[in-house]
Amino acid sequence: MAAAAGNFVEWYDFAIYGYFSPVLAKTFFPDSDGLTGLLATLAVFGAAFVLRPVGAVIFGHLGDKRGRRWVLSVVILTMAGATTLIGALPSYDSVGVLAPIALTVLRLVQGLSAGGEFGGAASLLFEHAPERRRGLFGSAQAASIAVALAVSAGLGTALTGWMSHDFLYSSGWRIPFLLGLPLGVGGWYIRRHVEETPQFTEMREQGEVADSPVKDVFRGHWRMIIAGTAAIVSWTAGGYVTLQFLPTFFDGVLDRSLSEGLTASLVGLTAYAGFIVLGGWLSDRYARWKVMVTGAVALGALAVPCYQLLIRGGALGIGVAVFLFAASLGLTAGPTPAMLSELTPGNVRNSYLSIVYSIANAAFGGFAPYIVTALIDSSGNRLSPAFYLIGLEAVAVAGLVGIAVHVRRRAARPEEPEPAPVPV
Repeated sequence: MAAAAGNFVEWYDFAIYGYFSPVLAKTFFPDSDGLTGLLATLAVFGAAFVLRPVGAVIFGHLGDKRGRRWVLSVVILTMAGATTLIGALPSYDSVGVLAPIALTVLRLVQGLSAGGEFGGAASLLFEHAPERRRGLFGSAQAASIAVALAVSAGLGTALTGWMSHDFLYSSGWRIPFLLGLPLGVGGWYIRRHVEETPQFTEMREQGEVADSPVKDVFRGHWRMIIAGTAAIVSWTAGGYVTLQFLPTFFDGVLDRSLSEGLTASLVGLTAYAGFIVLGGWLSDRYARWKVMVTGAVALGALAVPCYQLLIRGGALGIGVAVFLFAASLGLTAGPTPAMLSELTPGNVRNSYLSIVYSIANAAFGGFAPYIVTALIDSSGNRLSPAFYLIGLEAVAVAGLVGIAVHVRRRAARPEEPEPAPVPV
């Protein structure tokens, strides 16, 4: 509950910006034309990912030094505060250029907080989980992200359907941001009352806590940083290009209603959460990398036909597309927390997880909506997101193969103790 509920709050806060990008574009960049204003808003969305690696280094270090529970309590309050302040910002019409500047600053604070969330939550789940159920337990972390995104989309769907257009664009959009405050306080309360993980407690009692965990990760595990980063772009960036991009794609590119895009995203994300748990469960029975490769290959193969369904299909075609995206993404996401946690020792685990996840998001995910929108704008080809997705999946497969080779080589050297049991 502490990992999943707190993680839900973090990603609800972070994602609500993306779903309301078309509204924010008109609020903070009103002098731009439709697509230019949307691009500016998406650029601010991506800017948050620039500080993720910084947050990963800071909070990853603190998580390995002071404990998983402590760092998770800090990051959730940081995220909730920034989200609430976004909801209270004056518009461009009220204060001019100060409005988009303040929006960018708060978005950067959100990125700093998000950089420390994944490593702490994944470490907490992994180190509390029974050895043979680490994939299933770890999937709760990824599934809680999907649930948060689904709730964000569902709330957006309800608000856009209930509110008049004028009210939505004047002040109604603030409601989901202001909800970040009570959600954040509730998540913080839950996290403050969870026990520290047995593994970290034992390391602290025996004096095995690393003095410089971030330095140790880069010095001793740099190959796994590269491979791990590549391996998870199928999940991190793939989700942005598919299910989370739908509201922006429908409203800003296809000239359909924002509500229709939010509904499609809601349906896909709800199914996605279930497939994530399935992927984690399967990874406790088969090699984790094999489950993830299956999902990555499926995403690459389905990219073009699914986007054609989104562009030309009716309600049934759109439903089929988002379901196929959800199923494939679930197989890549579910095993990820356990797979990454097994690659490094416990005394640098929080740092490693935070760094890999933040780099994957900063390099491939955060600017993905901006990149694919810019590609559509420059080329006129509405299938551009599909081609970008295919490239992402190729990167992911290469990273997963690299991890598989590493795991098999390590298993062939029994004299070298493994940091954790790894299914081969």
